[in-house]
Order: sequence, then structure tokens, then C-alpha cells
Amino acid sequence: MNRLQLVVAAIGVLAVPSPAAAAPPPDAWGQAAAHATGDWFNPGETRLTPATVGRLRASWTVPLAAAKCADPATPLVAANRLVTAASYRISGHDATTGKLTWQTPATTRRTSISLAAIVGTRLVAQSRDCRSGKTSLTALDVTTGQVLYTRPIPEPMYGLVVDNGIVAGGVWDTAISKYGVRAYRIADGSRAWARVGSIGGETIAAAGRVLVAGDDSTSAVDLATGKTLWSPGAGCWTPIGASPDGGAFYMRCDPDGPISRVDAATGRVLATFPSPGSTSGFATDGERVYLHTFANQLIAIDARTGRRVWTAGFAEEAPIEVSIGGGVVYGWRDSGRAVVGLSARTGKTLPLDARISTLRGAPIVANGRLYGRTASGVAVYAIR
Repeated sequence: MNRLQLVVAAIGVLAVPSPAAAAPPPDAWGQAAAHATGDWFNPGETRLTPATVGRLRASWTVPLAAAKCADPATPLVAANRLVTAASYRISGHDATTGKLTWQTPATTRRTSISLAAIVGTRLVAQSRDCRSGKTSLTALDVTTGQVLYTRPIPEPMYGLVVDNGIVAGGVWDTAISKYGVRAYRIADGSRAWARVGSIGGETIAAAGRVLVAGDDSTSAVDLATGKTLWSPGAGCWTPIGASPDGGAFYMRCDPDGPISRVDAATGRVLATFPSPGSTSGFATDGERVYLHTFANQLIAIDARTGRRVWTAGFAEEAPIEVSIGGGVVYGWRDSGRAVVGLSARTGKTLPLDARISTLRGAPIVANGRLYGRTASGVAVYAIR
């Protein structure tokens, strides 16, 4: 999974002179799937709309070089910063121009860095020494790069999620040869709780809760305390995502089965959707849930009832990953194929520059721009 202690607290940050950071914009993409809910949706995006996306053109790029044991991390965008991690260091760029504003010194050892989240102006990252396995959590001010703390932790976490002031992830506990879940406070890096189990399905949180699977049952666990709040009972409870407001989990047992919408606070099943057939992927804007079907379609279903709203068919390679913002669905079809734009409301195809085809996943939608990983870095598209 792509998620040595980063010894920068004493060294500081290699600052690149720049004007004072602008106030945080109203929209951001602070985690890999936008939010802890895994919704792939930016509700604050207003400049990229069905009426304007046809004017998107390549604007600038940030090169990222792969290094041994350290593939570039998934970038994040918030507080007018594009944050990247590659070649054993973290970099903050002006999200409007791409100009480098700060950069941590490269570590002297091979270090794998995962960017967990940007919360407000605080960036939380995990670093692991590729040889020793020693791992640490680091928090930085995302606008200036100032290191706020670096804390060693006993083992690396995988599938990081940040919600309710906590960063959590799965671990392999070598002492007992079992999977476990660990949680740390983002305020100071101290451990909040630990328990045996694994985060089944997608690593997401809703209403400050994360689902932890044990040997015999699944529990909704309070991220702040690690206490079990409710157990769903018998059956299969695998989360595929959650609503943007954190009010509900979406769960299913297998790609062919029905989808259940479950109250995140109580575990009560709010609705069971009829099976839309074999599907994968998940994204939602709170009104509709978007899914890839194995019949080469992208479908939108009502987020509360499961009723199919629209179907977009493709001759080949329907979008397998989507992101949403400003009423536009951006569908990533596979490396080398053009990203498609669709109206979130109707599914109608929107004009989108065919050159947006080198991305390696659905783009980040923020700041009136698209930011996407490519083979050599981050490509940015803006309206012209």
C-alpha cells in the first residue's frame, strides 16, 4: 500500500521567499477522496460548472520524481496550497500559480511519506524509514511549512483517515500477530486509543465513527475514544462510502448485492436499495451516488432511495473513478484515455479538453481548477 522518522523539527524548513499566504479559500480537497467520508466531492467549488468546463486548458505542472521506496504521495489541496510528497520530502506550492512556497529538507535515508490530511491549516503526514520500518507522525503549518511536531509511533498505519481531531489507520501488530487499528490526536501526535480488528471495506469515517471488523462482528467505533457505539448485528457490513454530511454510511456485501444506507449515529438501516447490478467505485454529492457498472456504464442513483436517475453508456472503458464539484462529474476511464465531463444532474456529456488524458485517477476539483497525478508529476487545468 502506498500510504524513518521525518527528522525536520530541529532542522526546520527550507523556506522559499514568497508573499504572505492568502486566506484559505472556501473550497478544498483535504484528503485523498476529498473528505473522511470518501465522497470525492467538493461542495465549495463554484467556478467550474457545466457552463464553464469546456474552457479548461492545461495551465501549469509540478514535476515529481519517483525515488526508491518512495513513490509520490497522493497530493492534497487546501488553504491555497497544493501539497506534494516525493523524493523523501514534502513541498507546498501556491495552489493558484504552482510556485514553490516551502519545502522540507530531504531526509538522509530512504523514507516513504504519506499525506494523511489537511485540516484547517494543519497538514498531517506519516513517514516510514524503508529499511528500519521506524515510523513517525508529523504536523506542519500548511501555509508556511513550519513543523509543529514530529512524534515516533510504534508501527506504520495503512489506509489513513482523519476526522474529529483524530488520524487513524490499520496496522499489523507483530506482538500478537493480528491486525489492529491505531488512532492518534492530530493536535499533538499522542495516541488516543488502540484496539484489535481491521477497518473493513473503504477506510472512511462518518459522524466521527469508523467501522472496525473483529473476528466475529463489526462495530462502529468512536474515533475520539475508541469505544464501541453500536454494532450492526448479523450480516455483511462493508462500507463503500458515506454521505458528505456524515449522516449515513453506504454498505454492501459484494459487487452484485444491494446497497444499504445506514444511520451513522445509531446503525439503523434507513433504506436498502435494489441492486443496480455489478458495480464498483463510489462517489456522492449528497443528492446522487455515482457508480461504475460492469456493463460499461456510469450510473447515478438517488442518494436516499437508490432509484436510478440517469445512465451514461460508453462503447468501452466507462469511468471507473469519479470526482465531483460545481455540478460536474469528472470520470477517469483509465490511463491514456480522456477524462470525461458529465452533468451531475442529467448525465449529459459536457465538452472537456481531450488532452486531459494523462491523469492516473480522478482529478482533484478545487480553486476553480483540476489537479491530477500524471506519470511525471501533477498537471493543473484552469479556465481560459
